[in-house]
Amino acid sequence: MNFSGKIKSICGKIRLTIKKFLAFLDSRPVLMCILLGLVLNFITESLHRHSLIDAVMHMFTRPLPFLFNCLVIITTLVLCTLSKKRYFWISLISAIWFAMGLINGVVLLMRVTPFEWADLSFVKISLIQIYLNNLEIILIITAILLALAFLIFFFIKGPKSKVNYLKSGISSAVCVFLLVVSLLIFRGTGILTSNHVKNLANAYLDYGFNYCFMCSVFDVGIDKPSQYEKTDIDKILKNLDSAAASNKDLLEAKNNREHSGENPNIIFLQLETFFDVNHLKGYSFSENPIPVFTKLQEEYTTGYLTVPSIGAGTANTEFEVITGMSLEYFGMGEYPYKTVIKKMPVESVCYNLAANGYTNHVIHNNNATFYDRNEVFTNLGFNTFTSIEYMQNVEFTINGWAKDSVLEGCIIDALNSTSGTDFIYTISVQPHGKYPSDYTEDMRIKVTGIEDEKLRKEYEYYINQLYEVDLFVGKLLETLKARDEKTIVVMYGDHLPSFTITEDDLDNGDLFQTEYVIWDNMGMNREYKDLCAYQLNAVVLEKAGFDTGFLTKLHQNFSSSDNYEEWFELIMYDMLYGHKYLYGGNNNYPHKTIDLQMGVNEITISNVTTKGKITISGENFTKHSTVFCNDDKLDTLYVDSNTLVINNDIQLKPGDRIAVGQVDKSNLYLSFSKAYLIGGTTDNLVVEPDKDNVVYETKGLSVTTLILLIVASAALVCIIMISLMHFVVKKYKKEQHKA
Repeated sequence: MNFSGKIKSICGKIRLTIKKFLAFLDSRPVLMCILLGLVLNFITESLHRHSLIDAVMHMFTRPLPFLFNCLVIITTLVLCTLSKKRYFWISLISAIWFAMGLINGVVLLMRVTPFEWADLSFVKISLIQIYLNNLEIILIITAILLALAFLIFFFIKGPKSKVNYLKSGISSAVCVFLLVVSLLIFRGTGILTSNHVKNLANAYLDYGFNYCFMCSVFDVGIDKPSQYEKTDIDKILKNLDSAAASNKDLLEAKNNREHSGENPNIIFLQLETFFDVNHLKGYSFSENPIPVFTKLQEEYTTGYLTVPSIGAGTANTEFEVITGMSLEYFGMGEYPYKTVIKKMPVESVCYNLAANGYTNHVIHNNNATFYDRNEVFTNLGFNTFTSIEYMQNVEFTINGWAKDSVLEGCIIDALNSTSGTDFIYTISVQPHGKYPSDYTEDMRIKVTGIEDEKLRKEYEYYINQLYEVDLFVGKLLETLKARDEKTIVVMYGDHLPSFTITEDDLDNGDLFQTEYVIWDNMGMNREYKDLCAYQLNAVVLEKAGFDTGFLTKLHQNFSSSDNYEEWFELIMYDMLYGHKYLYGGNNNYPHKTIDLQMGVNEITISNVTTKGKITISGENFTKHSTVFCNDDKLDTLYVDSNTLVINNDIQLKPGDRIAVGQVDKSNLYLSFSKAYLIGGTTDNLVVEPDKDNVVYETKGLSVTTLILLIVASAALVCIIMISLMHFVVKKYKKEQHKA
């Protein structure tokens, strides 16, 4: 036999072996599910680590968590064997697991925290467009639509199999039983985490993607403390009141405030991914990127601030600072903004300051609906919310984030909007990732110490954004100095940037630490004090002479006490999930949802000109302003803050109502102006929004829909593979039957 003949013979034997193996699996669907589960989990862990070798290391160094994650997939697949269309359902379920692993791998290329359940709710298409170009989005959507069509066809025309309900039922029951028992045993023994973890990225590495993702779905809220009775809360209340009455620093600050007869304005600046980059080892900069912040640290109260996340999770740092609550007690990867804060108002620095005569404002140069802030802030006690949809003259970075310089004018507008004292919480966005490397602009500050050219350019971009944010802080403080008002300004970074920074890269050795400064024009004593994010507002209030709020009193007086953590957990549980003993029971709960005003400057219409093109005159229009006639959206051209022009060819008649609505990128309305009545008066005439807060049909895709379509696309691959397997098995059985 010649060489080519030997090759054909070997190939023939291989084909026959494959056919026999596939036929063997076809008659043993449970075994097929087990093997498929093992393969899928290995692929998922490889995608998470971006490395086959690291996945193998994980499999051998942490075999029990790896097998448990396999069992999670296997259980979902074995349940499919109860259906005659098991190939379709196995394909679809496999695709879901594969797609989630793929999404997680992609997400980890953009940030350091892995994919979790909250991402499905928070991320908007407008944000995805920052990370993907239009061609990539079009290609993805095209592939998804083809996959959907194939899915439908496969469901209708796909193969059916005989079902042994006894075997499949027993197998399914055994898998479910093993899953539950192993979960209880592994969590009880620490093989899988049974406590909430701070470093989500490390948890995914240690315990596996499937388990951690499912925890992000189901492990939410605060567990009921083992000892939770009214007597426990009464004891805490007594101690809080007693300690507050003897707090010398608080009493001195309170006396000074009352003697002056003036409460200070309090401004928080939460600076996106801001930290002192001079702490990076081995990196050099052509000049200090944050000279203003450095000088402030030398002159005012400062220290490290421990935040709950790395590389992402702005909303969770925000939550801790505003409420004084700790994420440590919530579920793995939980965003309270998406869970408990959506459901009820909770004690916060806003409610505490409102009790002392303050008006509360929040400012953010990003979309109002991101992290559902336009809903959440109503339950945190804010009176006004100025989002990017209400800002004038916004400049943008080369990767699409609003520059922070716009925030100075917004802060001054908020201060000018009331005659009393104000609390202003400002959320920055400029240095947000993803960090580009393909720009051509010459950056002011150069970075050395990085050999990889792409990474060096990414760092240079980030460093120069920090420099501009630092300039904004300096300009704001100069403006505030010129005002004849007592003011406290607190500035801090929400988390480290989404570079692959390790503890060894930092001279402070802690990935969860940024830094804060408390500036004032009142001559307060300077001190150095390391804090956690949830302690920050209590420290600021103490310096201003306030101790309103149960958590405020706890942080001000017991942060070094042995009872601190126990009382902290009890108070948070009672506030959010318990009987509210702190307030005298549920019926006496004092905090109410606020009717949030969008923007501090009212959008008004002063005149509508109908000659030629329809022109709307008024005040405080922005590029997000859209004109509505009798609730119908019109094609609107923004000219300036006082002028809008209608491009539609329409004729207005007496009785028509013209209103200006602020509409976000998802085509959801945020607010309406009072209506202008053509040929009549505008008194007491307001356009009433519909029940669903939707002005017109939403265009584009929600991220949840996009994820589902990606799953469908992945299903295409799985279905083709299994269809091919079924065809091979069927052909092999026919050949065996003929033989």
